[in-house]
Amino acid sequence: MGIENIGAVIMIGAGGNTPQEQFVAAAQRASTIDLVNVLREQGISKIVIAAPTTEWIPTGLEVISDADPTDQPFHFGQRLSGLIEKYEIEPVLYFGGGSAPLIDSSVCGMLIGLLLRSAHQGSSSVPTHIALTNNLHSADWIAISHVQEALPILRECDRDNSTAWLLKESGHYDVRVLSGVRPATSIDIDTPSDLALLASHPNLHPELRNIVADTLLAPIPIDRVLDVLRVEAKTVMLIGRVSPLAWNALNKATRCWTRVVAEERGMVASGRIERNEVKSVLLSWVKARGFSGFFMDLAEMTDAVLFDDRVLFAAFGKHPSTADRFASDLFWTDVIQDSWLREFTYAAKSARIPVILGGHSLVAGGLYVLAEIMEQQAMGASKPD
Repeated sequence: MGIENIGAVIMIGAGGNTPQEQFVAAAQRASTIDLVNVLREQGISKIVIAAPTTEWIPTGLEVISDADPTDQPFHFGQRLSGLIEKYEIEPVLYFGGGSAPLIDSSVCGMLIGLLLRSAHQGSSSVPTHIALTNNLHSADWIAISHVQEALPILRECDRDNSTAWLLKESGHYDVRVLSGVRPATSIDIDTPSDLALLASHPNLHPELRNIVADTLLAPIPIDRVLDVLRVEAKTVMLIGRVSPLAWNALNKATRCWTRVVAEERGMVASGRIERNEVKSVLLSWVKARGFSGFFMDLAEMTDAVLFDDRVLFAAFGKHPSTADRFASDLFWTDVIQDSWLREFTYAAKSARIPVILGGHSLVAGGLYVLAEIMEQQAMGASKPD
């Protein structure tokens, strides 16, 4: 079995109808085009793009476009397994839309090489049944050898995040997390704040770079946060589902002090958010001080904040729409429909320190991106003219 047998499936959603949702959707589509080009460079010829509509795919892009059926409810696992069977893909590289904005030829080549070694009955270092992913508990992309044997498991997956964990739990697959190879590749595009971080990365692929050049991202104070990270003895605060490894990576790349409020990792995967069981140590503080008082207190403790605020939302029993969440990340207070979220966002926007609001990726893959930005800038500064 050679490289001609390997195929890739990229699944991308439609996005909402508001400008902020369509902006993120456009970025995911641009990142998909960049990913196709990276896969092509590595010799992958069978690439399937599945989406609600495929009209956005450039005519000259050599892919198989497969529009999602409209006569039945969407189910991730059934859709993915159906595409694998329909196009006879073995082994498979699966990517969610916008899941690999920083993946490059070296990481992609490693994935392909390990799959090929596994397909040839494995070795002492590569077993016959292997799955390679960016995150065991919340996979955004995954490569699977002997995928036909994985189909019964994939069919049961409601969402891509659970694929790696379920394959591991089956006992049939050796699941390996490759984010340690180049940790910044663990970021995916979920929110506008993810795009603001990526916009500052020097190695962004061209299609996505064109999108993030948009002035829509200007309200997110990424430059002010980077200025803080460059100064010795400044303090940055990380709040939410903070990844310990990502936090450590940022610590190594900057000389700042770090304050961390890490809580509720896995709240989505565990179902706690659906059962309204999410708790936050910030809840009483925010209730006692109000939003303005809370951010005033933060300004006395730190010089910048990266805030995965979805934990606090859930702890308050608030579940804003995607449109409102994205508008909050962009500090578009005038278009936020939820009055509670509008007040929260206005307080964050008015804080005398830079605050970046976002989701899980902000304090996980996003920290790796910041670390890589800092490291590359330091290397550039150290080079002689």
